[in-house]
Amino acid sequence: MLVGASLVSTPAVAHAADQWSPRSSYTSTDTGAGTYSVPLLNADVPDISVERVPAAENDEGRDIYYMISTTMHLSPGAPIMKSYDLVNWEIVNYVFDRASIGDSFSLRNGQNSYGQGQWASSLRYHDGMFYVAFNTNNLNGAYLYRTDDIENGAWQRTALGRGLHDPSLFFDVDGTPYIFYGSGGTSAVRLNADLTAIEQDYPNIFTAGDYAGQPFIGGLFEGAQFYRIDGWYYAVIITWPSGQGRQVVMFRSKNLLGRYTSAGGVNTYEARGVLNSNGFAQGSLVPISRPGGGTDWHGMFFRDTFPIGRIPALIPATWQDGWPTFGTDGVVPVNGLFDKPIQLSPAEEVFERQKSIVASDDFANDAPHRAYQDEQWTVPAPLDEAEIRPNGSRLDLAWEWNHAPDNRYWSLTDRDGWLRLTAGKVVTGQYVYTKLSNRAELAWFEEARNTLSQRTFGPRQSVETRMDISGMRNGDVAGLAAYNRGFSYVAVKRVGGVNTLGVVNRVQPFAVDLDQSTLETFLPGTTVPLGAATEVHVKADLDFASPVGQLWTTFYYSLDGQQWTRLGDRVGPQTLDAASRTSWVTGSDCSTTRPRRPADGSTSTTTCSATR
Repeated sequence: MLVGASLVSTPAVAHAADQWSPRSSYTSTDTGAGTYSVPLLNADVPDISVERVPAAENDEGRDIYYMISTTMHLSPGAPIMKSYDLVNWEIVNYVFDRASIGDSFSLRNGQNSYGQGQWASSLRYHDGMFYVAFNTNNLNGAYLYRTDDIENGAWQRTALGRGLHDPSLFFDVDGTPYIFYGSGGTSAVRLNADLTAIEQDYPNIFTAGDYAGQPFIGGLFEGAQFYRIDGWYYAVIITWPSGQGRQVVMFRSKNLLGRYTSAGGVNTYEARGVLNSNGFAQGSLVPISRPGGGTDWHGMFFRDTFPIGRIPALIPATWQDGWPTFGTDGVVPVNGLFDKPIQLSPAEEVFERQKSIVASDDFANDAPHRAYQDEQWTVPAPLDEAEIRPNGSRLDLAWEWNHAPDNRYWSLTDRDGWLRLTAGKVVTGQYVYTKLSNRAELAWFEEARNTLSQRTFGPRQSVETRMDISGMRNGDVAGLAAYNRGFSYVAVKRVGGVNTLGVVNRVQPFAVDLDQSTLETFLPGTTVPLGAATEVHVKADLDFASPVGQLWTTFYYSLDGQQWTRLGDRVGPQTLDAASRTSWVTGSDCSTTRPRRPADGSTSTTTCSATR
């Protein structure tokens, strides 16, 4: 952005233009005045792991931070986010395009990965190489990926052959690699030198039972991440004692493997509750360089903020006698302000505040190429290799598919400036949640493959898109949705050659056995016959803050993109059950999807996918 001067007539007087000070991005809580509020991002970024690449070890000459989170069944998955100030983040890569080409990750042949897939990644940088370890609940256990270029390089994948719950990769001072893991107790495995196999097990290095009676010990006791600070080994763990909120407990020892290397085999890890405030819990410690070579350590912990999701918060720490106290004397108020720990130049501050993990998109197929998009798979019969082969289309990094897409049925190249989604299959109503013991059925919307989505963001948001519906066939559905397990959407349905617009709303409680047709019938008072119209604009305003803990959505339509008509009353509430996304339902071409903050502060979300 160039800041110039405005010139007036004789006598000539130059007036300096006002300094450019735009509002922060959709997902930044940077105030622009040297402070930020917590939680950060205002979007779902759970199970975070943060790693620093020191200035001396990168080409940019300043410390760079990378962060990874859980994306479960979404594809591409395990997003890599980048920041220079730990407050403003953007997505720069993904670890994988597909976690698997099997049926469960592809919504194929009655299988699905809802609530499963990739969980709780650990991101580490060691000797010029980046490593990511994560567990999968239904895809044959834990995997380790590596690359020497975290933003542009190809990832090499190693299957570790067994499950490792919430893994934390750790390199000891001599370079020996370990993975710590577990729920209810913390165990470890030692890897071989090239990190391709497990060599040794160390079960139950310490357990919740070792600290019985301590007020900070209770449920969960998982999500461990390990660090070495000033000669001590530290572990950060989330617990959830009965009658209390989620909180952070830290453990430390001079012996990494505790009882396995101590005299007499006694537990060497001492424990202390370090944060019990408003549910801020699982996550990472983050090192921050200080003048003179010192290092401060902050916490990056998420907070359940449903229905938006699990939102990370950068929380300062005060260290005394080798233990931190997070927040202000242990208190972290929701929406509280803290000073930014890393100060950039004024110009850099303005630029960084524009970065976001969500994006508007004109579907121009101009997104950067990333090596994960070229993943190579050995495709077994009877799969069609074209289903997974790159199709020449590159979506913005903010987009993720609900399960792995079928690349035969979407394109950014068939029609310039449009996302084309076609119905690759007919939904059956015969899918069930494989993670749930009651085998609850999926709705048609949940079964629909090639549903494209972005994170929603709070506290309020609005999204609109234009759809060309001229190519829809009988039975097709195309529209815009706000969804988690519950969902609300506005869509066009084509039945008997007639296109009708309407709104669907699914809320808790969720029945085990569904009448999918009844569930996804348009609500009375929301239907509009579209006649001969070939294009329709749809919009959704999402409100996560009224009341707190519920999502209410108001849908609109327009035939010209200028004059909008509301479709009935707001619908909802969507409540706590996974994190909310915005998505599409198919059979149409979609052009120019724009999330925004409306002037009145309302909220919205988007979708296009192949349903029936």
